[in-house]
This record gives sequence, C-alpha cells and structure tokens, in this order.
Amino acid sequence: MSIGKMLRGHDIFQSLNLDETNEISSFSSVKKYRADETVFAFNDPAGHVYMLMAGSVYLRLPAKSSDLSLVISEVEKGELFGLSPLLDSPRYTATALCSETTELLSIEAKPLRELLKRNSHVGFNVMNQVAHIYFTRYINVLRNLQGVVSQLSLIR
Repeated sequence: MSIGKMLRGHDIFQSLNLDETNEISSFSSVKKYRADETVFAFNDPAGHVYMLMAGSVYLRLPAKSSDLSLVISEVEKGELFGLSPLLDSPRYTATALCSETTELLSIEAKPLRELLKRNSHVGFNVMNQVAHIYFTRYINVLRNLQGVVSQLSLIR
C-alpha cells in the first residue's frame, strides 16, 4: 500500500486533498524496528510523528531508576504517536519502545507543520484530532493511577 493511500485512509488526514497527501508522502517513510528497540527516548529532539502500521509500541514515562518506567499507553494499529513536534515542543515527552517487530510510518514534523499552517482548515482538523489523542491518553493515565492508588493501604 502506498503512503498516500495510508494517509487518506486515516481519520486525521481525511480532509487532505490529493496534492497535500502527495506532499506529505514526499517527506514520509516506512521504518522497521525490532522488539525492544527504542523509536525515540524521553527528552530526545522531536523531529518526526509516527503512525503504527504493524507490531506494538508502548509509550513510557521515565522514572528515577533507569530500569523503571511507567507505561502510559499501548499504541494501537493506525494510531499516531510522537506528537510533541506538532505542538511545537522541541523534545519528546515520553519514550516509545517496540515490544515486538514493528513497522511505522515516519513523517517529518517540520514540513507537516508548515503544510498545516498553509491550510488552516486541514490544520484545525488535524490539531483537533491531536488534542483528542492527548486527552484520551490523559484520561487513561488518570484511571490507571487511580487503580494503583486504590490498592495502597496507606492512602484512604
């Protein structure tokens, strides 16, 4: 399947016209990762947005010990992640770790942001979807933390 077809089939990019889809295709590529390979680490420079095509990726928050981290989300097939650069953040705010052989669509963030600025209608739709993704992840993290806290006998 072509990159353009993948983009047009995704909810976030449905409002793109053919020329815009082809433009994004020109600065996108398919990347393959092995199990336990890091796509990006917390605080790495943020330069790409990713879409999971196959496999499994966990988003993790770092902890003080280098051996520990908190899984905040398991990315689902077709889901975008690594969204920090779309929000003009220079660094990633989590670590993305592949739990099995994984295939990703890697989209360069800077030209994508430029395209979204040029077409405010598409930009608004895309950023609305990005906000929805972040909000959903935030709610899931809160639920998971509530579950952990409710199991602690010290806090009541």
